[in-house]
Amino acid sequence: MSQRIARKVCARRQPSLLSFRNNKVANPPFSIANPLRTIAAGLSLQPSHDAPSGWLALSAFVGLPLALWAYKVCLGGTIGGPRAIVLSRNVRHSQCLMLIIFQRKVIYMGRYAPPGSRTELLADMYPKYTPNGIHIEELSIPSSRPSKVRLSALLLRRDLSAAPQHVIVYLQGNAGNPLHRIPMFATLLNAIPSLAILAPAPRSYWTSTGARPTQAGLTADHAAALAFAASRFPTSRLTLYGHSLGASAALCLLGNDCAPGIGVHGLVLENAFTSVPDMLRALYPQRWLPYRYLGPFVVDRWDARAAARGIRRRALAHRAMVLVSERDEVVPPVMGQEIFDALKVPSGTDGRIGRLVVLERALHEDAWRHRDWSQAMKQYLCDLEGKL
Repeated sequence: MSQRIARKVCARRQPSLLSFRNNKVANPPFSIANPLRTIAAGLSLQPSHDAPSGWLALSAFVGLPLALWAYKVCLGGTIGGPRAIVLSRNVRHSQCLMLIIFQRKVIYMGRYAPPGSRTELLADMYPKYTPNGIHIEELSIPSSRPSKVRLSALLLRRDLSAAPQHVIVYLQGNAGNPLHRIPMFATLLNAIPSLAILAPAPRSYWTSTGARPTQAGLTADHAAALAFAASRFPTSRLTLYGHSLGASAALCLLGNDCAPGIGVHGLVLENAFTSVPDMLRALYPQRWLPYRYLGPFVVDRWDARAAARGIRRRALAHRAMVLVSERDEVVPPVMGQEIFDALKVPSGTDGRIGRLVVLERALHEDAWRHRDWSQAMKQYLCDLEGKL
C-alpha cells in the first residue's frame, strides 16, 4: 500500500530544477575521483529532473568570486602584492597600446554605435508619414576627397512654397546618423518654419561610403556638404551648426579655410570640445592613470581652440553663438567657455550678435528638448537676419 502511494506521489511531482545531462549517461553521478567525466557530462544542455551536479555548484560559488578577485587585481593593483602591481601595469600598458592603435575606432563610432546605424533606413523609421508634416528628402552628395566617396544626407523643410530664408548645415557628433536627429530637426522647424536643414553623414557613417574616417576626410566631406547647400540655395543665408565633434569640425573647417568662396553667415557651436588631447585629460583626471598622457600620440587632434584663434579676425567670429549644456556629462562645460574666449566674441551690447548661452539642466545630447534651446536658436537667426 505504501509503495503504491509513493509511486503516485512521484508521478505527480513536477520538475523544479534544470541540470546538465549527457546523451549517453542518463544521470552522471558526482565523483571527486573522476571530475572530468562529470564536467564532460555537463556540456550537453538538456532538461532533466535531477539536481545540479556538485561541480556545477562548486564552480558557481567559487569561480565567480575568484574571477572578480582576478579582475580587481588586474585593474586595480591593490591586491596580491608586487606581482599584482606589475600585472596591473602590464594590463594598462596593453590598454594604452590598443587605444593608440585603434584610436580612430574610438573617435569615429559611426560604424557600430549605436548598433544598426549603418543599415537603418528612413522608410523603416517613418514608413507612413514624417513627423509633424515635415518634408524629408534623401540626397547623395559627392565628396571632394576623393571623388568616389559619396555622402548620404537628409534635407528637411516644412515650407516648400518658397526658398528658405536660412539654411542650416548640421554637422553631427561622433556616433549615430542623421535619422536619430530627426526629432531635433522637427523641433527647430516647428519653431522656425522658413528654415531648411541639411544633415550630411560623413564617410563611414550611415549609408555613406565606408571609407576610412580621418580628420582630413571628414573635413573634405563637410566642405562638400557646405558647397552643395550654397549651390542648392544661392539666395539663402547659410549657418553652420556643429554638435560635439561636429562643432570642433566646424571650427577646423573654417579655421583652415577649407571652404573658400562660400559665404557662411552664422556659426552655432553646441558642446564643443577644445581638442582630443584635452578630452583625454578631462576623461581621466587622475594623474596616476596613463591614459591622460596619450595626447602626443593622437593623430586626429581636432584642435578647435587653435582654429577659433585663427578665425577671430573674421567677421564670422563676431557672429558665433556658443551653446553649453550646464550638466554636460561628456564634454566639460568649461571647454565651451574657452572656445568662446578664443573667438573673442564681443557681447551683444555693442550691436553685434555673438553670444554664449548656457542651457540650464541640459545634458550632452538633450539640449534640444529644452525650451531655452529653441528660443535661443530662433532669437539668434532673427538677430542674424537683422544685422546682415
